[in-house]
Amino acid sequence: MKSAAQQEDLDFLSSILEESLLEISQRNTFEVKCVVKDQLMVLIQHPKTITVDTEHVFAVVAKTLQSDTAYQTQEIQMFVRHTGIKLPYAQKTLYIVPNISINSEQASNPSDLSDYDVFSDFVLPELNQEPLPQSSLSSEGMFDSSASLLTINASVVEEEKFDPFESAPPNNQTKKSQRSFKPLLIGACVLAVTTIFGASGYFLMSPCILSTCKELQTAKQLQNSFPQLANNVKTEEDLLKLQQQLDVTIASLQRIPGWSPNHQDAVQAATALSSESQQIKLLTQALQLGATALRSSQSTSNDINELQARSKLWRSSIAPLEAIRTDSKFYGFAQSKLSLFRSGLQSVNVQTLAQSRWQKKVNDAQAAAKVARERETNAKSLLDLQRALTTWQIVVNALIAVPQTSPAYAEARTLLNDYQPRLLTLRDRVSKQEQAATSLAQAVATAKQAEQYEQQNQWQSATVRWQQAINTIKQIPPESPLYNQAQPLLQAYAVAFEQAQTKLQTMMVTGATASTTSTRADLEKTCKGSVQICNFTVDERFITVRITPEYEKTLESNAPQDVQSVQKHLETLQKALEVIGDNANTAVLVFDAQGQQIFTHIPRQSPN
Repeated sequence: MKSAAQQEDLDFLSSILEESLLEISQRNTFEVKCVVKDQLMVLIQHPKTITVDTEHVFAVVAKTLQSDTAYQTQEIQMFVRHTGIKLPYAQKTLYIVPNISINSEQASNPSDLSDYDVFSDFVLPELNQEPLPQSSLSSEGMFDSSASLLTINASVVEEEKFDPFESAPPNNQTKKSQRSFKPLLIGACVLAVTTIFGASGYFLMSPCILSTCKELQTAKQLQNSFPQLANNVKTEEDLLKLQQQLDVTIASLQRIPGWSPNHQDAVQAATALSSESQQIKLLTQALQLGATALRSSQSTSNDINELQARSKLWRSSIAPLEAIRTDSKFYGFAQSKLSLFRSGLQSVNVQTLAQSRWQKKVNDAQAAAKVARERETNAKSLLDLQRALTTWQIVVNALIAVPQTSPAYAEARTLLNDYQPRLLTLRDRVSKQEQAATSLAQAVATAKQAEQYEQQNQWQSATVRWQQAINTIKQIPPESPLYNQAQPLLQAYAVAFEQAQTKLQTMMVTGATASTTSTRADLEKTCKGSVQICNFTVDERFITVRITPEYEKTLESNAPQDVQSVQKHLETLQKALEVIGDNANTAVLVFDAQGQQIFTHIPRQSPN
């Protein structure tokens, strides 16, 4: 039966080996179980769907075990199997020697292990014991209820029988042998007596047999003073000194033989001290890794790979600290270091995130550039081109923002050399098409104004507008997509321009000024009164009427007494001006004394 402390150490070793195997696969691919029966045995299993380099696995485990002095000068058996498969497909024997490279012996044929039923339940029968029947094996699975446990059954070793007569001398030597028998017998007796007394002396002179067990007393004193010694630890050097003291004491306890009456107490004391020693090893490992991480983080770096390596160092230094037991005497010290190391990790992670952000911006810019190219290629209208231009502008702006200190800067500059010329070319193309669209819209609007002047018989103004529309539409270049759309309009505007010119010439020949004279006479009658009502001007485009300040004052003074009379007078004035405008076929614009337009009348069209 393994003690609880020994089982705890084995479980802890299993977890350490699993963590070390993470450098091969980060997905918790491997599961590890350790047992001890005369020697340490390590079982490693992984899913069958994952291909594993067993030599690499053995090398990682061997490196981890060699770093632990508890397993040095030991022979260790390792097995690798697929999850759910009883038999291993690889085995290796390791000989751990301190500070010397590890020698290993690999099984020539893993299938030979089938005779040992090595992947049955995790039961370790005594040597020369027949394999246990399947029904007697433990039902507790190593990894899960469906997986069988590890059993290492030693093959029955039969000693080679030796027949002493088989090598007897010939008959002619018998007498000589008989003559030498007595001296040999005497020598054998002397040797036997010497051996007995030597063994007795060794038995009696072994530690903790007859005299007071100083080794156990020293261990007890160390156990009692250990809390105070742990509290005095401030530096890594203090830890190493305490570790050395523990190792010396444990080694002395391990030299106490099994026949000593203090053997059981020595085993318990060694187990307790070994547990504390393991905590110190974890703490020492964390401090060493933390010091390395701190040194590497003192210089600034913008290299993402370097920052990721620093982050890995900090995480490696944090892991042993998190493994310190809460009841350990070093728990408080470990927590203070843990806080410091986590701050270092957070600082590195912030830098990594900042640099990764710029790389992400470059990656996003490349994706947006792909969209911009597709939009530009498939554009069928000015709006499509404008969308492509906007996307290219976003891409270039994002790349320009990448700082020189970022590792993504070089890639950003390379992309800018490609994207910026595309942006400029498309911008010029869009500008020309926008200008063409503006020219077309202005020409259409001017043509509508010309049509309105024609409806008012203002042929001179209509002629001017038609000419402006023609000149504007001619500004659309032949390479513009709007060029073909503008050509029919250009022809129509040219015909309208000629017709307006003809009308204007006819009006000038017939002397259309007679109607203007009549209009002025009507306006004078309408604007005249006891108080001058209005002033007016007449041209070929408009009849402009302005209310006098005197008339406005009269209206304001009479409005409070007779509102209806004032309103009726204004309505009469409005109707008179409308009639004058209709007769002259000219628009009427009425302004108040302050110059604000208060009324507009467009004459009704007279049938041609």
